[in-house]
Amino acid sequence: MGVHLKERRVVARVIVTNRAGELLLCHSRTGRAWVLPGGTLEPGEDLYAAAVREALEEAGVAVKVGALAYVQEFRSARRSEHVVEVVFRAEATVDRPVDGAAGEAVEPLGPHGRPWQAWRIRDVDGPVRVCRWFSREEVAALPDPVYPEELRGPLWEGGGAVHLGVVDLE
Repeated sequence: MGVHLKERRVVARVIVTNRAGELLLCHSRTGRAWVLPGGTLEPGEDLYAAAVREALEEAGVAVKVGALAYVQEFRSARRSEHVVEVVFRAEATVDRPVDGAAGEAVEPLGPHGRPWQAWRIRDVDGPVRVCRWFSREEVAALPDPVYPEELRGPLWEGGGAVHLGVVDLE
């Protein structure tokens, strides 16, 4: 990309699984896709601390951060921005949002026998999000976009960290 990008951002995300081996996904800000919890590092914050904080802020879930899963870069000429996403594997300490997680109301949306399979939470940055635990088969069958698409398959396998490449956005 020949355009000079003025802004750089580092984002920490987590691939959170629970004891049942399900994956936690949340609606994107627009609600049009399912994404991993994560967000921008604060000044002076390290990647692990940001991953823990973002899981708590965006999904209300306390996590134990593990190994590096992947790195992906995005370059946007329109926004004059280069974003580097660093994504870790993580385990949820419990299968539901922790009390007082985001300082906002958290509402269960799951079925009668499992009300915390899904929930609505207000992110500290403002948007109300739906978060949900998905089985591997459910993620593969989702009609909605899933970011990154590799969550429908190979990223479940574990293994070593990978660089998913650079995505040039308009």
